[in-house]
Amino acid sequence: MEWIGVAGIVVGLVFFVIAAMKGWNVLVTSIVTAIIIAITNGMDIAAAMVGNESSYVTGLAGFVQKNIFIFLGGAILGEFMDKSGAAKSIAHAIMGKVGSKGAYLVLLGIAAVGAILTYAGISMFVAMFALIPLARPMFKECNIPWHLFCAAWTLGACSFTMAMIPGVPAVAWINAANGCGVSMTAAPIMGIVGSIIAIVVSCLYIKFALKRAQAKGEVYEVTEADAIEQQDDKKIPNLFVSLLPLIVLIAVIIGGSIVGIANIVYIAMIIAVVLSMILFASYIPSQRDVMGNGAKNALGPVLFTSAAVGVGTVAAAAVGFQVIQGAIFNMPGGTYVSAATLSAVLGGVMGSGSGAVGIIATNFLDPYLATGVDPAALAKIIATAATIGGALPNSGAMFGMLAAMGLNHGNSYKHIAAISIGAGMCALVVMILMATVGII
Repeated sequence: MEWIGVAGIVVGLVFFVIAAMKGWNVLVTSIVTAIIIAITNGMDIAAAMVGNESSYVTGLAGFVQKNIFIFLGGAILGEFMDKSGAAKSIAHAIMGKVGSKGAYLVLLGIAAVGAILTYAGISMFVAMFALIPLARPMFKECNIPWHLFCAAWTLGACSFTMAMIPGVPAVAWINAANGCGVSMTAAPIMGIVGSIIAIVVSCLYIKFALKRAQAKGEVYEVTEADAIEQQDDKKIPNLFVSLLPLIVLIAVIIGGSIVGIANIVYIAMIIAVVLSMILFASYIPSQRDVMGNGAKNALGPVLFTSAAVGVGTVAAAAVGFQVIQGAIFNMPGGTYVSAATLSAVLGGVMGSGSGAVGIIATNFLDPYLATGVDPAALAKIIATAATIGGALPNSGAMFGMLAAMGLNHGNSYKHIAAISIGAGMCALVVMILMATVGII
Protein backbone atom coordinates (compact mmCIF):
# COMPACT_ATOMS: atom_id res chain seq x y z
CA MET A 1 0.00 0.00 0.00
CA GLU A 2 2.88 2.34 0.80
CA TRP A 3 4.32 2.16 -2.73
CA ILE A 4 0.89 2.61 -4.28
CA GLY A 5 0.63 5.69 -2.09
CA VAL A 6 4.02 6.93 -3.29
CA ALA A 7 2.94 6.40 -6.90
CA GLY A 8 -0.30 8.25 -6.20
CA ILE A 9 1.54 11.23 -4.78
CA VAL A 10 3.86 11.31 -7.79
CA VAL A 11 0.95 11.03 -10.26
CA GLY A 12 -1.03 13.70 -8.43
CA LEU A 13 1.84 16.15 -8.31
CA VAL A 14 2.79 15.52 -11.94
CA PHE A 15 -0.79 16.34 -12.85
CA PHE A 16 -0.61 19.48 -10.70
CA VAL A 17 2.60 20.64 -12.42
CA ILE A 18 1.36 19.92 -15.96
CA ALA A 19 -1.98 21.59 -15.27
CA ALA A 20 -0.20 24.69 -13.93
CA MET A 21 2.03 24.84 -17.01
CA LYS A 22 -1.04 24.64 -19.26
CA GLY A 23 -2.67 27.51 -17.42
CA TRP A 24 -5.42 25.67 -15.57
CA ASN A 25 -6.87 27.31 -12.48
CA VAL A 26 -4.60 26.49 -9.53
CA LEU A 27 -7.44 26.27 -6.99
CA VAL A 28 -9.35 23.71 -9.05
CA THR A 29 -6.31 21.60 -9.92
CA SER A 30 -5.13 21.63 -6.31
CA ILE A 31 -8.44 20.11 -5.21
CA VAL A 32 -8.21 17.39 -7.88
CA THR A 33 -4.60 16.69 -6.90
CA ALA A 34 -5.50 16.36 -3.23
CA ILE A 35 -8.31 13.91 -4.09
CA ILE A 36 -5.94 11.80 -6.23
CA ILE A 37 -3.47 11.61 -3.34
CA ALA A 38 -6.20 10.75 -0.84
CA ILE A 39 -7.68 7.95 -2.98
CA THR A 40 -4.35 6.28 -3.79
CA ASN A 41 -3.27 6.40 -0.15
CA GLY A 42 -6.46 4.82 1.21
CA MET A 43 -7.50 7.98 3.04
CA ASP A 44 -11.05 8.98 3.89
CA ILE A 45 -11.72 11.55 1.18
CA ALA A 46 -14.05 13.70 3.27
CA ALA A 47 -11.61 13.77 6.18
CA ALA A 48 -8.67 14.49 3.87
CA MET A 49 -10.44 17.37 2.18
CA VAL A 50 -12.53 19.05 4.89
CA GLY A 51 -11.55 17.35 8.15
CA ASN A 52 -10.52 19.25 11.25
CA GLU A 53 -6.94 17.97 11.23
CA SER A 54 -4.33 17.64 8.47
CA SER A 55 -6.83 18.23 5.68
CA TYR A 56 -6.79 20.31 2.49
CA VAL A 57 -9.02 22.93 4.09
CA THR A 58 -7.01 23.21 7.32
CA GLY A 59 -3.78 23.56 5.35
CA LEU A 60 -5.26 26.22 3.08
CA ALA A 61 -6.93 28.12 5.92
CA GLY A 62 -3.86 27.89 8.14
CA PHE A 63 -1.63 29.47 5.50
CA VAL A 64 -4.16 32.25 4.87
CA GLN A 65 -4.45 32.89 8.60
CA LYS A 66 -0.68 33.25 9.01
CA ASN A 67 0.06 35.20 5.84
CA ILE A 68 -2.96 37.23 4.72
CA PHE A 69 -1.65 40.45 6.26
CA ILE A 70 1.77 40.02 4.66
CA PHE A 71 0.22 39.62 1.21
CA LEU A 72 -2.26 42.41 1.95
CA GLY A 73 0.34 44.86 3.22
CA GLY A 74 2.75 44.15 0.39
CA ALA A 75 0.05 44.48 -2.26
CA ILE A 76 -1.32 47.76 -0.87
CA LEU A 77 2.17 49.23 -0.50
CA GLY A 78 2.94 48.10 -4.04
CA GLU A 79 -0.22 49.77 -5.32
CA PHE A 80 0.76 53.05 -3.66
CA MET A 81 4.24 52.81 -5.19
CA ASP A 82 2.73 52.10 -8.59
CA LYS A 83 -0.14 54.58 -8.78
CA SER A 84 1.80 57.46 -7.20
CA GLY A 85 4.66 57.03 -9.65
CA ALA A 86 7.15 56.34 -6.81
CA ALA A 87 8.37 53.09 -8.39
CA LYS A 88 8.87 54.93 -11.69
CA SER A 89 10.73 57.73 -9.88
CA ILE A 90 13.19 55.24 -8.38
CA ALA A 91 13.65 53.55 -11.76
CA HIS A 92 14.15 56.95 -13.45
CA ALA A 93 16.82 57.98 -10.94
CA ILE A 94 18.88 54.79 -11.23
CA MET A 95 18.56 54.36 -14.97
CA GLY A 96 19.25 58.10 -15.44
CA LYS A 97 22.62 57.65 -13.72
CA VAL A 98 23.39 54.64 -15.91
CA GLY A 99 22.10 56.26 -19.09
CA SER A 100 23.71 54.63 -22.12
CA LYS A 101 27.20 54.47 -20.69
CA GLY A 102 27.49 50.85 -21.74
CA ALA A 103 25.40 47.74 -22.23
CA TYR A 104 26.72 46.02 -19.10
CA LEU A 105 25.99 49.06 -16.89
CA VAL A 106 22.44 49.26 -18.26
CA LEU A 107 21.89 45.63 -17.25
CA LEU A 108 23.34 46.22 -13.77
CA GLY A 109 21.11 49.29 -13.39
CA ILE A 110 18.04 47.18 -14.08
CA ALA A 111 19.20 44.64 -11.49
CA ALA A 112 19.69 47.46 -8.95
CA VAL A 113 16.14 48.77 -9.44
CA GLY A 114 14.70 45.29 -9.01
CA ALA A 115 16.77 44.62 -5.89
CA ILE A 116 15.83 47.89 -4.16
CA LEU A 117 12.11 47.47 -4.74
CA THR A 118 11.81 43.73 -4.03
CA TYR A 119 14.01 44.00 -0.92
CA ALA A 120 11.31 46.30 0.43
CA GLY A 121 8.61 43.72 -0.31
CA ILE A 122 7.26 45.40 -3.47
CA SER A 123 5.80 42.99 -6.01
CA MET A 124 8.26 42.24 -8.78
CA PHE A 125 5.46 42.90 -11.28
CA VAL A 126 4.87 46.43 -9.97
CA ALA A 127 8.59 47.18 -10.20
CA MET A 128 8.93 45.53 -13.60
CA PHE A 129 6.03 47.43 -15.19
CA ALA A 130 7.58 50.70 -13.98
CA LEU A 131 10.97 49.81 -15.44
CA ILE A 132 10.22 48.22 -18.83
CA PRO A 133 9.18 51.49 -20.57
CA LEU A 134 12.44 53.10 -19.38
CA ALA A 135 14.58 50.11 -20.32
CA ARG A 136 13.44 49.64 -23.91
CA PRO A 137 14.88 52.93 -25.27
CA MET A 138 18.20 52.21 -23.52
CA PHE A 139 18.33 48.69 -24.91
CA LYS A 140 17.58 50.09 -28.34
CA GLU A 141 20.27 52.76 -28.09
CA CYS A 142 22.90 50.31 -26.81
CA ASN A 143 21.66 47.59 -29.19
CA ILE A 144 21.20 45.05 -26.38
CA PRO A 145 19.12 41.94 -27.22
CA TRP A 146 15.88 42.27 -25.25
CA HIS A 147 16.08 38.74 -23.78
CA LEU A 148 18.97 39.96 -21.60
CA PHE A 149 16.47 42.12 -19.72
CA CYS A 150 15.31 38.84 -18.19
CA ALA A 151 18.83 38.08 -16.95
CA ALA A 152 19.23 41.48 -15.28
CA TRP A 153 15.74 41.42 -13.81
CA THR A 154 16.18 37.91 -12.44
CA LEU A 155 19.26 39.01 -10.51
CA GLY A 156 17.40 41.95 -8.98
CA ALA A 157 14.03 40.38 -8.26
CA CYS A 158 14.33 36.57 -8.27
CA SER A 159 17.59 35.89 -6.50
CA PHE A 160 19.08 37.06 -3.19
CA THR A 161 16.09 39.28 -2.24
CA MET A 162 13.77 36.27 -2.11
CA ALA A 163 15.18 34.85 1.14
CA MET A 164 18.93 35.27 1.59
CA ILE A 165 19.48 38.91 2.51
CA PRO A 166 18.75 39.70 6.20
CA GLY A 167 15.45 41.36 7.06
CA VAL A 168 13.72 40.92 3.70
CA PRO A 169 9.91 40.84 4.17
CA ALA A 170 9.44 38.01 1.67
CA VAL A 171 6.76 35.40 2.39
CA ALA A 172 9.15 32.45 2.11
CA TRP A 173 11.58 33.93 4.64
CA ILE A 174 8.83 35.12 7.00
CA ASN A 175 7.30 31.64 7.15
CA ALA A 176 10.66 29.94 7.62
CA ALA A 177 11.70 32.36 10.37
CA ASN A 178 8.37 32.11 12.18
CA GLY A 179 8.32 28.32 11.85
CA CYS A 180 11.79 28.00 13.38
CA GLY A 181 11.07 30.63 16.02
CA VAL A 182 13.79 33.08 14.95
CA SER A 183 13.84 36.79 14.09
CA MET A 184 13.69 38.38 10.65
CA THR A 185 17.40 39.18 10.83
CA ALA A 186 18.43 35.66 11.92
CA ALA A 187 21.56 34.08 10.40
CA PRO A 188 22.93 37.44 9.19
CA ILE A 189 26.42 36.23 8.27
CA MET A 190 25.05 33.35 6.21
CA GLY A 191 22.56 35.67 4.54
CA ILE A 192 25.12 38.35 3.66
CA VAL A 193 27.72 35.88 2.39
CA GLY A 194 25.10 33.99 0.38
CA SER A 195 23.82 37.25 -1.12
CA ILE A 196 27.33 38.33 -2.13
CA ILE A 197 28.02 34.98 -3.79
CA ALA A 198 24.69 35.05 -5.66
CA ILE A 199 25.35 38.62 -6.85
CA VAL A 200 28.93 37.97 -7.97
CA VAL A 201 28.12 34.74 -9.81
CA SER A 202 25.08 36.36 -11.43
CA CYS A 203 27.06 39.41 -12.55
CA LEU A 204 29.68 37.16 -14.11
CA TYR A 205 26.95 35.25 -15.91
CA ILE A 206 25.29 38.43 -17.19
CA LYS A 207 28.64 39.64 -18.57
CA PHE A 208 29.18 36.24 -20.21
CA ALA A 209 25.65 36.20 -21.67
CA LEU A 210 26.08 39.73 -23.02
CA LYS A 211 29.41 38.90 -24.70
CA ARG A 212 28.01 35.70 -26.14
CA ALA A 213 24.99 37.51 -27.57
CA GLN A 214 27.21 40.18 -29.09
CA ALA A 215 29.54 37.55 -30.55
CA LYS A 216 26.54 35.84 -32.18
CA GLY A 217 25.51 39.15 -33.73
CA GLU A 218 22.31 39.47 -31.70
CA VAL A 219 20.79 42.94 -31.66
CA TYR A 220 17.80 44.78 -30.25
CA GLU A 221 14.75 43.98 -32.36
CA VAL A 222 12.02 46.59 -32.57
CA THR A 223 8.58 45.19 -31.65
CA GLU A 224 5.04 46.48 -31.24
CA ALA A 225 5.91 47.41 -27.67
CA ASP A 226 8.29 50.09 -28.97
CA ALA A 227 5.51 51.68 -30.97
CA ILE A 228 3.42 52.35 -27.87
CA GLU A 229 3.73 55.93 -26.71
CA GLN A 230 5.52 55.97 -23.39
CA GLN A 231 5.25 59.67 -22.69
CA ASP A 232 3.57 60.49 -19.44
CA ASP A 233 3.44 64.01 -18.06
CA LYS A 234 2.02 62.91 -14.72
CA LYS A 235 3.72 64.50 -11.73
CA ILE A 236 5.64 61.94 -9.67
CA PRO A 237 7.37 62.20 -6.27
CA ASN A 238 11.10 62.87 -6.05
CA LEU A 239 13.58 60.12 -5.26
CA PHE A 240 13.81 60.78 -1.51
CA VAL A 241 10.05 60.80 -0.99
CA SER A 242 9.70 57.69 -3.17
CA LEU A 243 12.31 55.76 -1.18
CA LEU A 244 11.26 56.90 2.30
CA PRO A 245 8.45 54.32 2.92
CA LEU A 246 10.78 51.53 1.76
CA ILE A 247 13.66 52.74 3.92
CA VAL A 248 11.37 53.01 6.95
CA LEU A 249 9.95 49.53 6.28
CA ILE A 250 13.37 47.85 6.26
CA ALA A 251 14.69 49.97 9.15
CA VAL A 252 11.72 49.04 11.36
CA ILE A 253 12.06 45.33 10.51
CA ILE A 254 15.79 45.27 11.24
CA GLY A 255 15.58 47.48 14.33
CA GLY A 256 12.57 45.64 15.72
CA SER A 257 14.19 42.26 15.12
CA ILE A 258 17.35 43.32 16.96
CA VAL A 259 15.40 44.36 20.06
CA GLY A 260 13.13 41.30 19.87
CA ILE A 261 9.74 42.84 19.04
CA ALA A 262 7.26 40.12 18.10
CA ASN A 263 5.47 40.26 14.72
CA ILE A 264 7.64 43.20 13.69
CA VAL A 265 7.00 42.64 9.99
CA TYR A 266 3.29 43.39 10.45
CA ILE A 267 4.07 46.57 12.36
CA ALA A 268 6.56 47.64 9.70
CA MET A 269 4.04 47.04 6.90
CA ILE A 270 1.39 49.17 8.65
CA ILE A 271 3.86 52.01 9.21
CA ALA A 272 5.02 51.90 5.58
CA VAL A 273 1.45 51.91 4.25
CA VAL A 274 0.37 54.80 6.50
CA LEU A 275 3.50 56.74 5.53
CA SER A 276 2.74 56.11 1.84
CA MET A 277 -0.80 57.41 2.32
CA ILE A 278 0.61 60.64 3.72
CA LEU A 279 3.56 61.15 1.37
CA PHE A 280 1.79 60.15 -1.85
CA ALA A 281 -1.58 61.82 -1.13
CA SER A 282 -1.08 64.51 -3.76
CA TYR A 283 0.08 62.04 -6.42
CA ILE A 284 -2.91 59.69 -6.49
CA PRO A 285 -6.51 60.53 -7.44
CA SER A 286 -8.18 58.29 -4.85
CA GLN A 287 -6.75 56.73 -1.70
CA ARG A 288 -9.86 54.57 -1.47
CA ASP A 289 -9.29 53.07 -4.92
CA VAL A 290 -5.61 52.42 -4.26
CA MET A 291 -6.38 50.65 -0.99
CA GLY A 292 -9.19 48.66 -2.61
CA ASN A 293 -7.19 47.62 -5.65
CA GLY A 294 -4.23 46.67 -3.48
CA ALA A 295 -6.47 44.47 -1.34
CA LYS A 296 -7.92 42.79 -4.44
CA ASN A 297 -4.44 42.22 -5.81
CA ALA A 298 -3.52 40.32 -2.65
CA LEU A 299 -6.35 37.81 -2.87
CA GLY A 300 -5.20 35.83 -5.91
CA PRO A 301 -1.60 35.21 -4.77
CA VAL A 302 -2.53 34.30 -1.20
CA LEU A 303 -5.33 31.95 -2.30
CA PHE A 304 -3.29 30.18 -4.96
CA THR A 305 -0.28 29.78 -2.68
CA SER A 306 -2.46 28.49 0.15
CA ALA A 307 -4.07 26.02 -2.27
CA ALA A 308 -0.62 24.52 -2.88
CA VAL A 309 -0.13 24.32 0.88
CA GLY A 310 -3.48 22.51 1.13
CA VAL A 311 -2.21 19.86 -1.29
CA GLY A 312 0.98 19.56 0.71
CA THR A 313 -0.98 19.09 3.93
CA VAL A 314 -2.90 16.15 2.43
CA ALA A 315 0.31 14.69 1.02
CA ALA A 316 2.05 15.04 4.38
CA ALA A 317 -0.66 12.96 6.06
CA ALA A 318 -0.48 10.22 3.41
CA VAL A 319 1.27 6.92 4.12
CA GLY A 320 3.16 7.19 0.84
CA PHE A 321 4.80 10.43 1.87
CA GLN A 322 6.23 8.83 4.98
CA VAL A 323 8.35 6.70 2.65
CA ILE A 324 9.50 9.75 0.69
CA GLN A 325 10.15 11.81 3.80
CA GLY A 326 12.08 8.96 5.43
CA ALA A 327 14.32 8.59 2.38
CA ILE A 328 15.08 12.33 2.27
CA PHE A 329 15.47 12.69 6.04
CA ASN A 330 17.99 9.82 6.21
CA MET A 331 19.96 10.77 3.10
CA PRO A 332 23.74 11.31 3.42
CA GLY A 333 24.99 14.81 4.17
CA GLY A 334 23.26 15.62 7.43
CA THR A 335 20.23 17.60 8.53
CA TYR A 336 20.93 20.76 6.54
CA VAL A 337 21.40 18.87 3.26
CA SER A 338 18.25 16.87 3.91
CA ALA A 339 16.21 19.99 4.72
CA ALA A 340 17.54 21.78 1.64
CA THR A 341 16.66 18.81 -0.56
CA LEU A 342 13.13 18.53 0.78
CA SER A 343 12.60 22.29 0.38
CA ALA A 344 13.92 22.38 -3.18
CA VAL A 345 11.86 19.34 -4.20
CA LEU A 346 8.66 20.79 -2.78
CA GLY A 347 9.43 24.21 -4.25
CA GLY A 348 9.89 22.63 -7.67
CA VAL A 349 6.83 20.43 -7.46
CA MET A 350 4.57 23.23 -6.26
CA GLY A 351 6.12 25.85 -8.52
CA SER A 352 6.22 28.15 -5.49
CA GLY A 353 8.98 28.72 -2.96
CA SER A 354 6.64 30.41 -0.49
CA GLY A 355 4.13 27.58 -0.86
CA ALA A 356 6.86 25.00 -0.20
CA VAL A 357 8.02 26.79 2.94
CA GLY A 358 4.42 27.01 4.09
CA ILE A 359 4.09 23.23 3.74
CA ILE A 360 7.37 22.56 5.55
CA ALA A 361 6.67 25.02 8.37
CA THR A 362 3.28 23.39 8.95
CA ASN A 363 4.24 19.73 8.63
CA PHE A 364 7.96 18.89 8.61
CA LEU A 365 9.99 21.20 10.84
CA ASP A 366 9.81 19.30 14.11
CA PRO A 367 11.97 16.29 13.07
CA TYR A 368 14.68 18.64 11.79
CA LEU A 369 14.62 20.89 14.84
CA ALA A 370 14.74 17.80 17.06
CA THR A 371 18.19 16.94 15.66
CA GLY A 372 19.61 19.96 17.51
CA VAL A 373 20.63 22.05 14.51
CA ASP A 374 20.68 25.83 14.76
CA PRO A 375 17.11 27.08 14.10
CA ALA A 376 18.32 30.28 12.41
CA ALA A 377 20.58 28.38 10.01
CA LEU A 378 17.81 25.87 9.30
CA ALA A 379 15.32 28.65 8.52
CA LYS A 380 17.74 30.39 6.13
CA ILE A 381 18.59 27.14 4.31
CA ILE A 382 14.96 26.03 3.99
CA ALA A 383 13.79 29.39 2.61
CA THR A 384 16.71 29.70 0.19
CA ALA A 385 16.40 26.13 -1.12
CA ALA A 386 12.62 26.43 -1.55
CA THR A 387 12.93 29.61 -3.63
CA ILE A 388 15.56 27.93 -5.80
CA GLY A 389 13.21 25.00 -6.42
CA GLY A 390 10.38 27.45 -7.06
CA ALA A 391 12.27 28.84 -10.05
CA LEU A 392 11.79 25.69 -12.16
CA PRO A 393 9.98 26.08 -15.51
CA ASN A 394 6.56 25.16 -14.11
CA SER A 395 6.47 28.17 -11.78
CA GLY A 396 3.41 30.32 -12.37
CA ALA A 397 5.41 33.43 -11.48
CA MET A 398 7.89 32.63 -14.25
CA PHE A 399 5.10 32.35 -16.83
CA GLY A 400 3.66 35.70 -15.75
CA MET A 401 7.03 37.43 -15.61
CA LEU A 402 8.14 36.28 -19.07
CA ALA A 403 4.77 37.15 -20.59
CA ALA A 404 4.95 40.67 -19.15
CA MET A 405 8.40 41.10 -20.70
CA GLY A 406 7.23 39.88 -24.10
CA LEU A 407 9.56 36.88 -23.83
CA ASN A 408 9.13 33.13 -23.46
CA HIS A 409 10.77 30.06 -21.96
CA GLY A 410 12.53 29.24 -25.23
CA ASN A 411 14.51 32.46 -25.52
CA SER A 412 14.87 33.51 -21.88
CA TYR A 413 14.41 30.75 -19.30
CA LYS A 414 18.12 29.92 -19.59
CA HIS A 415 18.84 33.20 -17.79
CA ILE A 416 16.45 32.36 -14.96
CA ALA A 417 18.02 28.90 -14.63
CA ALA A 418 21.54 30.32 -14.54
CA ILE A 419 20.79 33.01 -11.95
CA SER A 420 17.89 31.86 -9.75
CA ILE A 421 19.00 28.22 -9.75
CA GLY A 422 22.69 28.17 -10.72
CA ALA A 423 23.93 31.18 -8.74
CA GLY A 424 21.45 30.33 -5.99
CA MET A 425 22.88 26.83 -5.66
CA CYS A 426 26.42 28.24 -5.40
CA ALA A 427 25.26 30.42 -2.52
CA LEU A 428 23.27 27.61 -0.90
CA VAL A 429 26.22 25.19 -0.87
CA VAL A 430 28.41 27.75 0.87
CA MET A 431 25.62 28.57 3.34
CA ILE A 432 25.23 24.90 4.22
CA LEU A 433 28.98 24.58 4.79
CA MET A 434 28.91 27.69 7.00
CA ALA A 435 26.00 26.32 9.03
CA THR A 436 27.78 22.99 9.43
CA VAL A 437 30.85 24.64 10.99
CA GLY A 438 28.76 27.05 13.07
CA ILE A 439 29.25 30.31 11.17
CA ILE A 440 25.69 31.61 11.33
